[in-house]
Amino acid sequence: MKTMRKEQNNVKRIVEDVLEYGDLLLISNKGCGKTNSLMVLTREFREMENTRVIIFESFPKWSKEFDSIPYFVIHDSDVEETSHIVDFNDVFLRHERDYTVKRGSEIKEALRENKDLIFVSEIEDIEREAFLVYSIVKYFYRKNYRKAWKQSRNIERIIFILEESQNFFEASVIGKKVFNRLRKIFNVARNLNIHFVMATQRVQDLNTKIRGRSRFLIGRVNIDDYELKVKRLLRHSKYRKEVLTLPKGVFVYPSLDVLVKFPLFKQNGKPFEYKPSTIEQHLTAKEEPKPSLWDRIRNWFRNENGNEDEECEDTYSEDLLTACDEDAFNDAIDEEFLEEW
Repeated sequence: MKTMRKEQNNVKRIVEDVLEYGDLLLISNKGCGKTNSLMVLTREFREMENTRVIIFESFPKWSKEFDSIPYFVIHDSDVEETSHIVDFNDVFLRHERDYTVKRGSEIKEALRENKDLIFVSEIEDIEREAFLVYSIVKYFYRKNYRKAWKQSRNIERIIFILEESQNFFEASVIGKKVFNRLRKIFNVARNLNIHFVMATQRVQDLNTKIRGRSRFLIGRVNIDDYELKVKRLLRHSKYRKEVLTLPKGVFVYPSLDVLVKFPLFKQNGKPFEYKPSTIEQHLTAKEEPKPSLWDRIRNWFRNENGNEDEECEDTYSEDLLTACDEDAFNDAIDEEFLEEW
């Protein structure tokens, strides 16, 4: 009984330490309890006040085995490569000569109506999937940045859960442009109450710029990864020789030098698919006539002379990610302010 209580206390200590430091990376061989441990940690995060959890998965496991939580399916056709500016009326994020995430109003409604959410990706291409992750992360990054700029004290904590994180944070796997965008946000995310909880099978599969800013939970690893990376990470740990033979579900947390045995995750309720109401609205709404050239010019002048604060409301507005040009917004980001904040 005392051992079980101590193990549970270690899980809570890890959650508190990660949130104070920034991010967490779980490392272990396949079948050694990474997903089970992530689910236990995620449940802890969900129980915290003013905290939202966003989970990304490409294999339907969380959407089948996790607690009661809505999930939203992203189809393969929802993220398209664009070689030039495409005139879509309903997009979530658009880049010239890049990728476009469609079904924008549905995604925004899902994020607005649900505190926690699983994104189930059916995307077949790794780089398009990484761009989807970037677009969701960017959504919360902008929102929390605007609140920080206004010195708001009510900045909610965002936890992103990513298994197979090497598919999103390694430049040799995805395109350098998408990787650099994610890395830029990752570097300052903790200052905006944004945290990443990731998992991978080998330390060396993840970019050094990412793993160098993360806490580690290390389970049983193979001898190759141990000799190349893990041995050095655990050089001051009293568990450095045990990491090659750790049982399933047991991890070393080097930052506190404690051994953690995660309990078997037992499902509480079942996940359910979220169906946006905007789908029905699109089916029943009549197509509105396109504005004339004169109307578009007049509206442009009105927007230029209007109140800029209205474009930066801290709400999940329909045009949150399309109101401003992406490059113009990026130019406005003051990273010195973020570091000081």
